[in-house]
Amino acid sequence: MRLKHAFFAFIILASAAAGYESTKPAGAAEEMLSFEMWCLEMRLYPAVRCDARRQDDVKAYQQYRADVEQFDRQRAVRNQRDENLKRKLNPDPSAAKPATPAR
Repeated sequence: MRLKHAFFAFIILASAAAGYESTKPAGAAEEMLSFEMWCLEMRLYPAVRCDARRQDDVKAYQQYRADVEQFDRQRAVRNQRDENLKRKLNPDPSAAKPATPAR
């Protein structure tokens, strides 16, 4: 059940990041929550539990970090692909084209 909740929280985070990505040059991994913030604000656990750093909570946090890093890598690949396609479909008209020899 916890994994389901962690996955749901990740999906919400990912969708929020996707909506924000057009205005945010930094990657999601740079904005990753610390264990304390993840525990208190994402999981909504009591502070006593977060301070205890239970083994299963630490594992869930490590999975959260791995998911965020994977999402960040996938987003970078997608953005690069989109940029390449954009350049291909809308070439810069000021770019110098190779001159064709006059006959």
